Amino acid sequence: MATDAFLLTLEAPELAAAAQPGQFAMIGCGSGYDPFLRRPLSIHRIQRTAGAASFLYRVRGQGTEWLAARRQGEFVPLLGPLGRGFRYAGNGKKALLVGAGIGVAPLLFLAEALAALNWTLNILIGARTARGLLCRSALERYGRVLVITDDGSASRRGSVTALLQDALKKSSYSDIFACGPKPVLKAVQRASTDRGIPAQLSLEENMACGLGACMGCTCRGSDPSRMLRVCAEGPVFDADEVIFDD
Repeated sequence: MATDAFLLTLEAPELAAAAQPGQFAMIGCGSGYDPFLRRPLSIHRIQRTAGAASFLYRVRGQGTEWLAARRQGEFVPLLGPLGRGFRYAGNGKKALLVGAGIGVAPLLFLAEALAALNWTLNILIGARTARGLLCRSALERYGRVLVITDDGSASRRGSVTALLQDALKKSSYSDIFACGPKPVLKAVQRASTDRGIPAQLSLEENMACGLGACMGCTCRGSDPSRMLRVCAEGPVFDADEVIFDD
């Protein structure tokens, strides 16, 4: 795993009982008021029987540095589950899961849920380098995993969008689920429109409250009369619900 990636597992029975793939939690990242705001982290995996929830994240500043320094038995403030997650129904379908960078984090929870419904999964993972590829072995338990890196250190060089185009040429799919940077989500959105495949996009945005009150994480919706709150109406949107700014 990448040296700046950490897995946090918390005892959180209420969250574990209620959480659905694609939802997130607001995690406190300090012992006082500095930093003041909690950090939104996608729910990576749930252990319902044990009442535990795991979060995969990268250290990117003071708050996540504090979080990475926690040790077993310490208390971490948590609010969740929050937001609208992935929606799926039916058995035995075939789906593409697309993740890039830390965008892979929510896909493990989703893959486990879909595999339990006998879905066939092709899972595409992209990263800058081979060391940055996350969850590959864990995801391989639920489907076929293909990887690509910007520098070619994991057999193929390029973006995960190249894997996406190849996969769509070789097979048909009932659904696409994606999380990652906006260029990746835009590519999935175009593929969904061009090929008529329903797609769901999990957006990555900075958040303040996580509850929809502050309007600090809005994005443009296909309905021009309103802005969408990523924390409340999302973070998972149907591909035709959102408009990405160029």
